[in-house]
Amino acid sequence: MNWINIWMKLFGTTEFLGLNMGFWVSMIAVAMIVILMNAVFWGMKPKKK
Repeated sequence: MNWINIWMKLFGTTEFLGLNMGFWVSMIAVAMIVILMNAVFWGMKPKKK
């Protein structure tokens, strides 16, 4: 399975703003992890002593 060929058939390009799509996919993945970690952190209740 070649992801570049699939992406080319769907969108017609493998770059966006001069950067490879792998870069953008990894940036989105990291942003989602950061958002999830922040949601979990801010949703925790403080420990009572």
